[in-house]
Amino acid sequence: MKRYINLMDEKGRDAKLLFSTQPKEKKVFYVGEKGVPTQSARILKTTLRGSYEGLLTKFGNNDKIAEALVKGDPEIDVKYTGMKISGTTRLFITQELKPARRVTIHEIIRDAQGEKKMERRILENDSNILDEIPLLLGQNIKKSALYNKVVFVKKYQLHHVNGLTFEFLYDMAKELEKTQSLRIVGAGKNGKDPLVFQDGGKKYRGFLEGRTQGKKYLLILHLSNLEFKDI
Repeated sequence: MKRYINLMDEKGRDAKLLFSTQPKEKKVFYVGEKGVPTQSARILKTTLRGSYEGLLTKFGNNDKIAEALVKGDPEIDVKYTGMKISGTTRLFITQELKPARRVTIHEIIRDAQGEKKMERRILENDSNILDEIPLLLGQNIKKSALYNKVVFVKKYQLHHVNGLTFEFLYDMAKELEKTQSLRIVGAGKNGKDPLVFQDGGKKYRGFLEGRTQGKKYLLILHLSNLEFKDI
């Protein structure tokens, strides 16, 4: 699935660009008895009925669950246990193990003794990387001044989609390489808001790094949500 980002440069030119992650090549891998590399797979362990909550609903208490486990395998669904699955989707359920609707997520703040201090609703963040208002470029920061200030937790590579966006990204990468700087990227009308890549996702500060080699370019969007602080 292709993913796009809407970005505007300091000249007021904006473009929808592709971005992607680059998987790391594994240096260590497992092989079978015949030397053939193994592959990992997702296997379904059990269904809701076989979960602890499902067994508790069925049997009523822990003693009866233990008795059932001794006599048989109530946690195993013969039809589904062991099935290979390719993907998952998060689903909130009720205590009756039925799909929940109109869910609001709350967080509980506790003190050092574990006592509840307060409870508040968590407001989900909306994605803003492809809004009508494009992401804006902020000031340049020298690499030498930034390396010990923030922690980069993710990075994406930006790609052009045609000749015009190639020049757009190439010029940007060349300028950043020349000045040995990173460029702040922000959302919102003033470019001061953090970046959110999917609905309900985390907020990140964005930093662009550019490199060139002849007519080739590499433009990396570094993301950070952690800062170093003096003790």
